[in-house]
Formats: sequence, structure tokens, C-alpha cells
Amino acid sequence: MNIKKTNKFKALSINIVGCLCISSLINAQAQAQAQQVVTERTTDIEVSYLESTNELNDYILDTGDRLNINFINAPELSGFYTINEQGEIYFERLKYAFVRGLTIKELTQLLEERYKEFLLNPEIYIRIDQFKPIRVAVKGEVRSPGMIKFPSFTSTNIKTILDPLDRKTSDLYYDNLTKNSNRSSILPSSKDIISNLNSQRISTLDIKRDNDYITTLSNAIQGAGGLTSYSDISKIEIVRDIPIGNGGGKKRAIIDFQSYIKNADTSKDIRLFDGDSIFIPKLQTKDPTIISNSILSGLSPRFMTVAISGEIENPGTIEIPIEGTLSDLIDLTGPRSPLSGKVFLLRYNQDGTLTRRNINYSSRATPGSSQNPYLLSGDILTVKSSILGRSTKTLGEITQPFVGIYTTKTLYESLTKN
Repeated sequence: MNIKKTNKFKALSINIVGCLCISSLINAQAQAQAQQVVTERTTDIEVSYLESTNELNDYILDTGDRLNINFINAPELSGFYTINEQGEIYFERLKYAFVRGLTIKELTQLLEERYKEFLLNPEIYIRIDQFKPIRVAVKGEVRSPGMIKFPSFTSTNIKTILDPLDRKTSDLYYDNLTKNSNRSSILPSSKDIISNLNSQRISTLDIKRDNDYITTLSNAIQGAGGLTSYSDISKIEIVRDIPIGNGGGKKRAIIDFQSYIKNADTSKDIRLFDGDSIFIPKLQTKDPTIISNSILSGLSPRFMTVAISGEIENPGTIEIPIEGTLSDLIDLTGPRSPLSGKVFLLRYNQDGTLTRRNINYSSRATPGSSQNPYLLSGDILTVKSSILGRSTKTLGEITQPFVGIYTTKTLYESLTKN
């Protein structure tokens, strides 16, 4: 009996010791995993990560730029300053100062030097509150080359937290703050802001890319109508002005933009400045993948607009696919009348010249051939009458008066007989 009790006690002791060992092992593994998670989540980041990217080092100030200038230890001089049509800003004590062509850094240095006459060790910080509208030239193998103007952009402040649909109202409110002066050193109180935004819709859930609020290379390509099947986007050339402080002149960069349409990589989608010139060279042979990739990446639209009139069943302004052909347009608006003839095309070319061309259309012709050409956005086409059709119309116009006279004579004779 004592032996059985001893065996049961030993078995119970072994079970207890085993459970303690397993528990210790589980706890050790859990602590190791937790330590690993903590280690992964607390990866050290260099302090330099917080430093500015200095993207605006080469930004050249000009008419339309609104600056937020902060005078340290002289808040009465701080405020918003707008560059006028003459490229000048009015400063208290300095009067008008010509700033066109300067960078932010250059203007800061010049102002600190000038204000030494009035302030002890002046310290000035400048931030662009509103960027001027910019113009960029897009040339080469795009659908609508030319000069493109992009609207001004306002950096983060009271205006940009409003829903874009209510931007007009916010502009009126903001303009009222600075209506009688090109400097406003007194910002509205939080109470004023809340009361003025009470009826506005505030959007905070929109997730944007880093460059959604600035003008970039992709915006310029979109504004130029998109790419063609011959666009060589591996060698896009961008020419930009050099600031006066760096010697002036021009500088050039070559950008490989293929990763943008193939992998949605926006690292090469650089910011554009006023006066930039973009040139996209032409490929020697057609690349059929460019159009599909550019449509999927948003560089090119899916459809374009052309106009057709004349001997066609449904004339008007029609949307057809990008790189659509004349047969696509006829299929959407046709059929042609039985007495129709050639199709007349009116088009502005990429070099600005005007094309006037008669097309001997054939629905069985190869797409892109002379009888079934590719169309471009803005093309105007007219389906003409054939020789037989024109002859029939001419005969109708000649005989119409006689038909009327004969009908009148017959009617008169029938009435007099009765």
C-alpha cells in the first residue's frame, strides 16, 4: 500500500515538473518573439530624415508668388507678401523691392542684409504660401504639343483643408483678409476660422500621393494629350532655367520614364517649374505597348473627340478610342448615304501646320493606311457627295421650279373644269 502511494506521488511530481518546464519554455519563446517584434518596430531612424529635401532650391520667384515672411523678434513686420506684376514686393521701411528672378535663399540673404539698418541681427524665414501659375512647353512625340498653363497652387493653410468643390468660397474668404493690402500680418483667430468653415465640407479622408498637389512631368504629358505609339519615354529631355545667383542660363536633364508606365514608379515624376521645356523624342519603329501602358497609368486618355458631318446618318461630335481609325468613326456614325463620295479631313499637325486632305475611304483597308488612317483628337471630317450625288442634287434644284409650275397648272385646270 505504501509502495503504491509512493509511486503515485512520484508520478504526480513528474507531471508537475514537466508542466513547469513546458510553461517556462513557452514563456521564453513568447518573450523572444515579443522582443523581436519590439526590435522590429523600434528601428532607429536617422535624425537627418526630418531635414528638408530642398526641392525648391532652384525655384525662381516671379509675379503671382505669395510669400509668408517671418521676421524673428519683429513680428510686426511678419505677414504675407505678394509679388506684383512688376516683379516687386512692398516692404515697410524698404518700400518697393525688385525680387523677380531670385530664389528663396537669395531673397532671405538680401532682406537680412537690408534690414540690418533697422534691426539688430535680423533673422528672417521665408515660405512660399501660394505658387504662381506655371507655363511649360511640351514638344516632340505627344498628341497635342504646345505651351501648357497650370493653375497656381496654395500650400497647406486654411484654403487647402477645404473640399475642392468649395474652393471658390474659400478663395473669397481668404482674399477678404488681404483685400486692401498686399501684406497681412494678422491671421484670423481659430474662432473666426470655425465660424467661416461651419457651412463648408472638410475633406480629410482623401489619400494622395506625394506629388498630387504639385505640377509634375506626368501632368505635362497628360496636358499635351498623352503619348503616341512612337513616343520614346526612355530619353525625355527637360530644360530648366538656372537662378541668377548660380550664374543664370539653362540646364538640361535626361529622364527615363519607362518605370512610371510599367511599374507605377513615381520616383522619376519630377516637379516642374515655370519656364520648363520638355521634349519627347520619336522611336524609329512603332511600339504597340506604349498606348495600353500609358492608358493604364493615366498618362493618356482612353478616348478622343472628333467631329464628322456631311453624307452620314449620325453627324456630330463623337468620342472614339485613342488611335482609332476612320473606320471606327464610320461604324459609330454611319452608314454613309448611297450617293456619298470621298471623306475630307481637316487637321492641325504637331508642328502647327494645317492638313487638308481627301480620303478615298475603304472599310476593308488596313488600319493606318491612306484609305483608313488613324485619327487625332480635334480632327474635323466631312463625308462628301459623289459625282452622281452632286449631279442628282443639281438636277433636283433645276427642275424644282418647273415641278412647282406644273403642279400649279394641273391644280388650276382641275378647278376650272369643275
